[in-house]
Amino acid sequence: MKIYLNGAIIDENKAAISVFDRGFLYGDGVFETMRSYGGKVFRLAEHLNRLYFSMKALKIRQRVSQREAEKVVYGLLEANGLKDASIRMTISRGASSHRGLGIVKSEPHTMVITAAKFVPRPAEYYENGICADIARLRRNSRGFSSNLKALGYLDAIIARSEAANRGSFETIFLNEAGDVCEGSVTNIFMVKGNRVMTPSVSCGALPGITRKAVLELAPYAGLGTEEGAFTEEELKDSDEVFLTNSLVEIMPVSRIDDVRIGRRMPGDMTRKIHNLYKELIGKEAKI
Repeated sequence: MKIYLNGAIIDENKAAISVFDRGFLYGDGVFETMRSYGGKVFRLAEHLNRLYFSMKALKIRQRVSQREAEKVVYGLLEANGLKDASIRMTISRGASSHRGLGIVKSEPHTMVITAAKFVPRPAEYYENGICADIARLRRNSRGFSSNLKALGYLDAIIARSEAANRGSFETIFLNEAGDVCEGSVTNIFMVKGNRVMTPSVSCGALPGITRKAVLELAPYAGLGTEEGAFTEEELKDSDEVFLTNSLVEIMPVSRIDDVRIGRRMPGDMTRKIHNLYKELIGKEAKI
């Protein structure tokens, strides 16, 4: 595999970053995960907008412009001979001669981009739905990085590992107020009657790119939309529940803890929205 590292596309076994890189030392950085279809990255501009917004919020010095980053992504896909791929861009504040948490503004960031052949989740996940559980840990909706795609994922790693040990595919976080927030790597949606609902970003949810697309598409499925604060009880009482991110697209949920969700998998609205999402991909990717 070839990767991009700080201005060059190189073989992965030749890639190296400093042991003093702040991403390694402190999780001081941000990232984006994207998916390409037929050689076209779905909503690349939106991913880069979010990435560069996060960099600005963290005061990370830019090494390349957004326009240059877009060219690099496509150059990397071409270098690896990939059309359908998962792509990750990782930005850290970079290596610093200064020890400690203080920020040295003159140091440029570290940028790593990887692209790998996309491997879809098993078809039965979409046919039968996946199991999820409520995480023991809580999200802090008022934390500085709660709405940024920052590198520090330790709580998600621990919570998802605990969920896997209980046989669940995903774990769902509540925030400090007890409201539904998001999955470890997903946004979450609930369908109740003719409405599709999702936690507001004020609850600590990441403003996901797929989440935004679903809110755009819901009216075409005959659904009203609502962003707000929802309880665990409201979540489990939903007619349908589904998860979203760039790689899994729209994933139906059949069970949360010991509570069965919906009467059949996938639910009618979940299926409609996923079909609309695939149509949107086909239109924007021209495939």
